[in-house]
Amino acid sequence: MVNEKKTEYMTVSATQKGRQTQNWKLGDKVFESVSSFKYLGNVINEEGRSSECVKNKIQQTGNRIYAANHHMLKSKVIKRSVEMQIYKTLLRPVVTYGSQTWTLTKSDENLLRIFERKILRRIYGPLQEGDIRRIRNNEELNRSIKGEDTVKFIKAQRIRWLGHVERMEVRAMPRKMMEGRLFIGRRRGRPRARWMDDVAADLKVKKIKQWIEKTKDREQWGLVVEEAKARPAL
Repeated sequence: MVNEKKTEYMTVSATQKGRQTQNWKLGDKVFESVSSFKYLGNVINEEGRSSECVKNKIQQTGNRIYAANHHMLKSKVIKRSVEMQIYKTLLRPVVTYGSQTWTLTKSDENLLRIFERKILRRIYGPLQEGDIRRIRNNEELNRSIKGEDTVKFIKAQRIRWLGHVERMEVRAMPRKMMEGRLFIGRRRGRPRARWMDDVAADLKVKKIKQWIEKTKDREQWGLVVEEAKARPAL
């Protein structure tokens, strides 16, 4: 039996015209139409974008975990290296959970970096220049973490996931979804970037050719992923 109070439905479309806003009636049951819902910790919306999920991860999840642990991140007793480990094991995984499937816009990347820099400034503290103490600028923070920021971490995770899916059986659902195509008329204007477009652009920056063959070697692909985390241009 389907519980109509616990069941919702949503149509995903790039245009308002293609979305259904009316509740769906099936027999004597009525299922509510929603514009977004949370599934396995990720927010999915009717536009099929990741932006709402990114904002939700930062505002509701990331800020809550940060507030609960900020006393450790500003402690003078705990070493800076340990504070960074706390950030990488407690905060970053929560904010980036499910990010393997995200398609990021420049605005999304900016929000993620702003959130991370807030934490890094807490960990590294201000700089003392003579009698003046000032906050560290973005370039100084980037040097402190050797360019291994959250956005590069997410892109590396997407590359890792790409290799994982490519090694699946051809009939596996994740691979069928990734390689599937809808043959319909394209709407006017610039087409929206797909997940595969994003990942392909990252691989192009890294000058990775014949990547399909490389994914079959798990160890070799693992080296590609690790390099992606720190590559300055990615």
